[in-house]
Amino acid sequence: MGRLEAFRQPAEKEAGRPAFPAVPACWYYIGSVAEIRTRPLNFRLPDGESYVAYQSPAGPAVLSARCSHMGADLAQGCVRNGRLACPLHGWEYAADGRCEAIPASANIPAFARQASFPVAQRGGHVFFFNRPEAPFPLPFFPGVEESALRPARPFDLITDTPWYLVGANGFDMQHFRCSHDRTLVGGFEVDYPHAYAWRMRAKFAVTGTALSDRLTRWFSGPVVEMAVENWAGALLLVTARFRRTTTYGLVSNVPLERHQTRVRDIVWVQRSRGAAGRWLLDSLNAEIRRRFIREFLRSDVTRSSGIRFRPSRMIPEDKVMVDFLEWLQKLQATLPPKP
Repeated sequence: MGRLEAFRQPAEKEAGRPAFPAVPACWYYIGSVAEIRTRPLNFRLPDGESYVAYQSPAGPAVLSARCSHMGADLAQGCVRNGRLACPLHGWEYAADGRCEAIPASANIPAFARQASFPVAQRGGHVFFFNRPEAPFPLPFFPGVEESALRPARPFDLITDTPWYLVGANGFDMQHFRCSHDRTLVGGFEVDYPHAYAWRMRAKFAVTGTALSDRLTRWFSGPVVEMAVENWAGALLLVTARFRRTTTYGLVSNVPLERHQTRVRDIVWVQRSRGAAGRWLLDSLNAEIRRRFIREFLRSDVTRSSGIRFRPSRMIPEDKVMVDFLEWLQKLQATLPPKP
């Protein structure tokens, strides 16, 4: 059996559909610390799972969203006594999921608990892993201290593309030239910085004639060194290093219904050194980069709408992307299944 054949499920050979889960096991961006302090936040995935984030005394916590009593949506509740209170009967859940108070009863049944999930923070933003235990910590840009970067406001884009193909976009060498006017300079390097990560590094010349390309060459430089790290399929770290500037992107790909994906992107820029007055300059820099990256990615959303992966249609020039998908399929098969 050839390598491409391995993507096909036995009952779907003719369709050539890859055997990926509807929702991968991974870290997901759920919201900012400021949002969670204001109210509980709901987060749904198309595998039927629903989650809620709230502010506990120890920090943001994420629990299963349907109350163990009668299934009320805990995201419609409130925080009481440092615990998440059900909107229907007031049952109060701690950060570890245990019910610690029931207004109508002094007895708490054994079933009164919610599943709790690993939580991590980056730059005032909260992420959770959609399994009871995370097989790897939330990653960050290699060799960079979090304190050295400033995040811009997140932005979302919706694309009619399965999550695994959104993740593969960064390894589709043909599309950089066609969609973004980026010409590969020399070769590229593929490696595995972690057991759960797949990375591609390459150098591109900015060869487009659009205004955005001319501005990029003028302010940043004519050549960009790109590193794209994909962690378990749904979380990407992208570093774009020009001669004069470096931009970082942390991308959370959230699967939606009907093969769609919500692309949630946080752009990071290097903080200025020196006086506190540089805060305004950093804010302006972050907002400008955010707008450039959003427009850069918006063309991908349009061009990739409706694409599907058919192994039999791949050509040798698709090798990097196909290698990535093969790695990702095997990796997801090793990650913990839904409990």
